[in-house]
Amino acid sequence: MRGEDVTLLTAMAKLTCGRLMREVTDKCLQFWGGMGYSADVTISRAFRDGRLISIAGGSDEIMLSIISKGMGILPKAKSNL
Repeated sequence: MRGEDVTLLTAMAKLTCGRLMREVTDKCLQFWGGMGYSADVTISRAFRDGRLISIAGGSDEIMLSIISKGMGILPKAKSNL
């Protein structure tokens, strides 16, 4: 974006999308019940793909680390004094 560093915004978007995808597909699968696990229903594919969104390109924990680093709110390391 015009030479700006968008790492923080990208990490926030990926974290939000991954969590929202899992939440929505979980609710849909709950609605469909056991039928939602069959290959005939589109929600079963979306449920499986939802996990890939959260894992591919960095897990949620990695995204949280990038976000906290970008915002300057990383926990301080304990000193061994």
